[in-house]
Amino acid sequence: MSEDGLSLDREEFVSLAEDADRPAVVRTTVDLDVDVEPLAAYAALADASDAAHTFLLESGEKLASSDPDGAFAPADEERHARYSFVGYDPAAAVTLDPDGTAVDVFDARYADLVDPGGGDVLDRLRDALSDVERVNFPATDRQQLDGGLVGFLAYDAVYDLHLDEVGVERPDSRMPDAQFVLTTKTLAFDHAADAVSLVCTPLVRPGDDAGTVHDALVREAELVRGVLDDATVDPGGFVREQETAGSRETYEAAVERGKEHVLDGDSYQVVLSRARELVGEVDPRGLYAALRDINPSPYMYLLEYGDRSVVGASPETLVSVRGDEVVSNPLAGTCPRGASPVEDRRLAGELLADEKERAEHTMLVDLARNDVRRVSEPGSVRVAEFMTVLKYSHVQHIESTVTGRLAEGTDAFDATRAAFPMGTLSGAPKIRAMEIIDALETSSRGLYGGGVGYFSWDGDADIAIVIRTALIDHAPDEHVASEGTTADRITVRAGAGIVADSDPTSEYEETERKMDGVLAALDRIEQPADATPPPEVSR
Repeated sequence: MSEDGLSLDREEFVSLAEDADRPAVVRTTVDLDVDVEPLAAYAALADASDAAHTFLLESGEKLASSDPDGAFAPADEERHARYSFVGYDPAAAVTLDPDGTAVDVFDARYADLVDPGGGDVLDRLRDALSDVERVNFPATDRQQLDGGLVGFLAYDAVYDLHLDEVGVERPDSRMPDAQFVLTTKTLAFDHAADAVSLVCTPLVRPGDDAGTVHDALVREAELVRGVLDDATVDPGGFVREQETAGSRETYEAAVERGKEHVLDGDSYQVVLSRARELVGEVDPRGLYAALRDINPSPYMYLLEYGDRSVVGASPETLVSVRGDEVVSNPLAGTCPRGASPVEDRRLAGELLADEKERAEHTMLVDLARNDVRRVSEPGSVRVAEFMTVLKYSHVQHIESTVTGRLAEGTDAFDATRAAFPMGTLSGAPKIRAMEIIDALETSSRGLYGGGVGYFSWDGDADIAIVIRTALIDHAPDEHVASEGTTADRITVRAGAGIVADSDPTSEYEETERKMDGVLAALDRIEQPADATPPPEVSR
């Protein structure tokens, strides 16, 4: 067996593993001399592994920014568009819902480690990353996924985290509160270095033959090289059967009621959302390919988790933790893209000059500062960037960056709890805004407004807010599917921040703009009803 490209040879690996006095994950990387695109690599590895839970996480855009004078400047390209991560053969999957925790173990060596205990959904997730020793996790100047938990936290987890204690009854929902896989083999693309590597975090227990574990790692690298040598992807399409959407009148009436709550002093702002549901046969990989092309974003994700897939292009961070630094990126204030760079600059300037948009954004930055302060060392919280306009395929947004230094005894799960849900998806004050959302929205949010991302073995985390996302339910549903089919249900949702002077028509149109990217991706891959259906993917 060839050890070409390994960061640890057999002797080094064995020595490090034997130095641990408890179960340890030993980080080992293998440089792969392959020329392959992330989506093709994902498709090849997912199909070869025949795993029920696979993921692709990417940064898909180099952003441009504008200052208050409207002059565009190059963005910090190191901030986004650096890495892609492919997960294809998880050790376990953890599903958390109001009825308890379900653990599916795919590698028996991890069975007793993946043991969520009690507490809220984030406490149980923390328990799933049991207390093992982390070996050979070097400090870097860049956040990256080195194995751990990858998945989603649904918005409906707010009932467990916040609303149950104030007596708000949880609505019916098809979504679990969270679903994460424990990944120990991750294909990592470093686009800046034009390098592809396999990042392995195998478990070694005291008394194990560490050399045998290393041998298995070398064999895995050889298998991956072989799969990637012939990697191709043939994305499928979308055959539409029917589509439903909440009426404009219903949403605008909810906006009026939201304004009444603001005027009555119940809240400063409340974010009200609405959904479109489409029924048909869709290939998540085809949708991802189209969305990646149409709406490249800082957070791109494709999760195929059993009978549920998540395809998204989110511009916004819920929370990011690297080492002891916690980062929040409130994004609030929206205007359309222009037909030219000149019009882009004009619209961005108008956005920054809009008193309503500035006031809303400033309020949400203050809320983010409070969230970060709850888990940070006193005096460490600062606003690193304030009111930068970022442009995306269909809209422009105002973004700020809030940072802090994690207090002793706190971790990424505490930081996520403090930030969740982001004020830009709830309003302020959060608890009262969430109560109003529960009363005024006509259906469960499910995943919308939650988070997608990872909690790494080394304590880092990077969680995107679930917006600009399609949730695909592959399970047959006789209530929506045409008779005689097992159609997919695709849900796309968007919201708008409601304040005292909100115009219901404008807020409705904002939700339409925010859904445009995902709907345009579906339109691009749509096929006639009599076309060959999308390819079957084992789940």
